[in-house]
Amino acid sequence: MMTMTPKERIDAVIHHQPVDRIPFTVVDGGAWIARREGVSYRDLYSRSDNGAEAVVKWLNEIDSDMISAVSGVFTACLNAFGCPISIDKVGGSIDTGAVFTDPENEIPQLNKETVRDTLLSNDFVQKMIGQTRNIKSLVGDHKYLFADIAGPFTMAAVMVGTSDFIMLMLDEPELVNELLDFTVCVSAEMLTLLHENGCDIAFIAEPVGSGSLISKEMFEEWVIPSLKKLKEKLSCYKYFFTHVCGASGNRVEALCGCGVDVFSVDYLVDLDNAMETACDKMTMMGNINPAGVLLTGTAEEVYQEACERLKVAQEYAFILAPGCDLSADAPLENVMMLSAACKDMALQSDSEI
Repeated sequence: MMTMTPKERIDAVIHHQPVDRIPFTVVDGGAWIARREGVSYRDLYSRSDNGAEAVVKWLNEIDSDMISAVSGVFTACLNAFGCPISIDKVGGSIDTGAVFTDPENEIPQLNKETVRDTLLSNDFVQKMIGQTRNIKSLVGDHKYLFADIAGPFTMAAVMVGTSDFIMLMLDEPELVNELLDFTVCVSAEMLTLLHENGCDIAFIAEPVGSGSLISKEMFEEWVIPSLKKLKEKLSCYKYFFTHVCGASGNRVEALCGCGVDVFSVDYLVDLDNAMETACDKMTMMGNINPAGVLLTGTAEEVYQEACERLKVAQEYAFILAPGCDLSADAPLENVMMLSAACKDMALQSDSEI
């Protein structure tokens, strides 16, 4: 098979067509990129290009088939609605705090009609838009540009505080539905703004939908309907990716039914079972342990684990990736082993024909 471009490779794997090799990408990579640059998110996004050159440089260095926009700050747009954000630690993950002190009275006052204007008036949101636009000018049409943005369920949990939000689901379900209607609009509007500035793929992060936090039944009752509503508002996007942290293998079937093109899973998921469940209905992505072998293993150990995943995935549509965001301290040589394994496995397959 002739060598494909990165975009051709992603197109083919999503449409369950033959590829020259299994693609590789990251889930986000923001904290890792900031650490490589030795700066905080505030410093990175305050550069004249909003950090675009650094993002493209490092993701091309590891030969990722896609490039991420708004790297590392997937909940930062909530700052526009009063949530505090902590973005000053070098290589640290973003910390977004709750905004409500009295959810019962404050949630009904939320105004969906002003979401776009509120986002555009926020300085950090403008920096996120700027990074996307500048990355697009650097990458052009060579690779797909994806935006990792929190989904409605996770945004709602952040605004309330995760533990309080779960209690609210049990005690005030109508109030939760009202909040989710609002956060669907926030996620959709933020992703629309990024699409208008060059983003190709919506990558929805729902860490609070994790199997380690809520049950399968709660996921299907609360997360799936909000994802469906979000996707309906994002017809401008070519593809719809979703990431759910933790032991979330029992989410595969439900996500297959709500229009998700690619499901990114954590290392706790049995990849073989997940791919068998997804079959030809959805492409799976994952799931090398970012806090395990990628962080503390040798380059050889990473390579061997990657090859094992690729062997399991031979009969399925699959994108090799870390199981969640890269650790800021993951060694460069370890991360580079992921794309190396994809290339070597393809060469090995060709030699066997």
